[in-house]
Amino acid sequence: MEPKTAIVTGASSGIGYAISEMLSKEGYKVYGIGRVFKGDVSFFEERISMDIRDTGTLLAKLSTIKEVDVLVNAAGSAYYGLVEFMTPEQISEMCRTDLEAPMIITSALLPKIKDKKGYIINIASVTSTRINTHGACYGALKAGLRSFGRSLFEESRKHGVKVVTVCPDLTRGTNLYRNADFEPSDDDGCFLIPEDTAECVRNILAMRDGAAVTEIEVRPQLNRVEKKQKG
Repeated sequence: MEPKTAIVTGASSGIGYAISEMLSKEGYKVYGIGRVFKGDVSFFEERISMDIRDTGTLLAKLSTIKEVDVLVNAAGSAYYGLVEFMTPEQISEMCRTDLEAPMIITSALLPKIKDKKGYIINIASVTSTRINTHGACYGALKAGLRSFGRSLFEESRKHGVKVVTVCPDLTRGTNLYRNADFEPSDDDGCFLIPEDTAECVRNILAMRDGAAVTEIEVRPQLNRVEKKQKG
C-alpha cells in the first residue's frame, strides 16, 4: 500500500515536531511546515521552512502536495500579560498564526482531505474553554479555533472527514512560553511533554473508522506554575 500523507504545521519544534515524528514512525509521509528546523529531521518527507503568515508562499507550497490524509494545525504563537499592554504587532501575530493560518490551510486542503476521507486535527489549548486572565487574546483565538473545528465537523462529516480539536495544558519542551514570565513547574506531574499530545493523536488515528472523537483535553495530573528566574 502507498504510505499515507500528513501535513503538520509548527513542525520544527515542540508538539508539532513530536506529532511529525510519531506520524513518520506510523508510516506516514510527513510534510512539515516550520520556521527553523534543528536536530533530527531525517524522518520528514519534506521540510518547508517559512513563516506561516506568508499566505502566498504557503498556498503555493500546499498546491504541490497532491494527496492529504491528515492535516495537523499545530503552529502557535502566544504573548501573555494584561490586554492594555499588548501591542498591535503581538495581537496581529497571534491572530494570523493561531487562527487565520489554520483556516486558510484547511480551506485550501479540504477537497483533498475529502477525497481521502481524512483527518483535520487542530491543536488548540485548554485555554479555549476557560477564562484567561493575562492571556485573554491567546485564549480567545484558541476558542475561535475550537469553534471552527466544531462547525467544520458538522459541515464535512457526511464526506467522511474527521475534525478533532486537541486541547493540551501546560507543556514543557515547547517555545510557547518564551514570551511569558511563567513556566510549568519542574515538579513531577505538573507538566506535559510534547510526546503526550503526539500519543493522543496516534490513538485518535487508530480508532475504528465509523467512530469519531471531536474534542479532547490532555492535562498534567497536577496544576502548578512557577515564575521564571531572571537572568
